[in-house]
Amino acid sequence: MSPKILVIEDDPVTRRIIDVQLRAAGYETALAFDGMTALRTAQKERPDLVILDLGLPGGDGFNVMERFKQLTPLSTIPIIVFSARDPAQYKERALNAGAVAFLPKPLDNEALLAAVRSQVPAGAGKGTEEAGAKKILIIEDDADTRLALSIRLKASGYAVALAADSASAMGVSLREKPHLILLDLGLPGGDGFLLMARLKQHPVLERTPIIVLTALDPAANKDRSLKAGAVAFFSKPADNQELLAAIQDAISKPREGS
Repeated sequence: MSPKILVIEDDPVTRRIIDVQLRAAGYETALAFDGMTALRTAQKERPDLVILDLGLPGGDGFNVMERFKQLTPLSTIPIIVFSARDPAQYKERALNAGAVAFLPKPLDNEALLAAVRSQVPAGAGKGTEEAGAKKILIIEDDADTRLALSIRLKASGYAVALAADSASAMGVSLREKPHLILLDLGLPGGDGFLLMARLKQHPVLERTPIIVLTALDPAANKDRSLKAGAVAFFSKPADNQELLAAIQDAISKPREGS
């Protein structure tokens, strides 16, 4: 059974983003939007960890934390505070009240997951990639698209690595050595065609298949992408099954020279 995390957050958009991010990382989730439902949900679900906003309707997060620490079944559950309140004023108070970490808003996905994993190892989750899973690098600057693709690919059994711009993409590519790259063309720090050229010129990455997934006009960019070395071109939003089929086809073909 996967570790379960209780997310206590009154803003529905933030709550959903955290929920999706955690489930993509292999955790189960339970959700609450105020102090009253948080305690009731915690007693029912017995989570392995709590992510707690401080600004809640019907009593702030410090009241919730105090109640958790007073109830024997909940008193040992680690609590990560995630808040828009000034860290200079509230971080020390939160830690003194029993939180294991204080993270400021707005959401930093990597920092949040790192804090979660430090308390509940990701290896315990059912959604973690199995050894030997094919790895796909998603190079995409839009956070929502990056997250949606990550969830879709992990659900299909792939391991996933992420890069948000051209500047970091080469380093991530060399470190992760993916079996396939999903590449957006409209990237900060240099467009996708320049990056594709660099990937194809590198001896470690030159045979890695690249699928272009972009919102740019296919009439102007499809042929150019294929001539530059992409094995397939998809316009956003892409059909899930067609994209997955193209990924499987590209990965299953032996690479020239390998």
